[in-house]
Amino acid sequence: MFIKAVMRIASVLVFFCLMGAAFGQSVEGWKLEKDKNGIKVYSRLQEGDEPKEIRVICNVPGTIPQLVAYLFDVDYYPRVIYRTKLAHLVRRVRDNEFIYYTEIESPWPVSNRDLVARMTFQQNPATKTLRVEARQVPGLIPPKPNVVRMPYWHAVWNVRPLNDKQLHIEYTFKAGLGGEIPAGVIDLVAKTGPYQSFLTLKESLSLSRYQGKTFSFLQP
Repeated sequence: MFIKAVMRIASVLVFFCLMGAAFGQSVEGWKLEKDKNGIKVYSRLQEGDEPKEIRVICNVPGTIPQLVAYLFDVDYYPRVIYRTKLAHLVRRVRDNEFIYYTEIESPWPVSNRDLVARMTFQQNPATKTLRVEARQVPGLIPPKPNVVRMPYWHAVWNVRPLNDKQLHIEYTFKAGLGGEIPAGVIDLVAKTGPYQSFLTLKESLSLSRYQGKTFSFLQP
């Protein structure tokens, strides 16, 4: 029961191009961990004792504005991002940049993790491809009692429209969890949190709250 509960810490590494490979085969250090429902999750080792770097590749039904609206909808993260306990906007920096706070729920006895991150959006005007980058912002919000502040977070979305109704997404992130985590738990990250979050993403872009949105930094 302890191991089953502790594996949910994989959700800490929830938040968002390899050729198809046989399950378990390594390509440029990447290992295919899960391939289901059109979602491929890869992992590869980082230096030192940090958790594995994760890459997710999938096609999703939707448009660039719908995806951007989804990522801007920070207060809604607990409903769509796996095991997110709470999230809120800290500061809107400019039209294409904001800072947010999120706390990830972990079962006893593992402490919850939290993060303050800056998310920026850049679109290539010629290709219409979108790059979204998120990095941790240290010192902006004081740590909370009994919650471990993640010391490092870097996530990148590369999004390419396939047509006017479908997107190709490549999402990569590295993270430092901070604190002590039972041995073996990190190996479950690649099979749990990222897959569940992107499965929900595929089902969420069609929600009415993400329709008809426009953004000044996106090409029409």
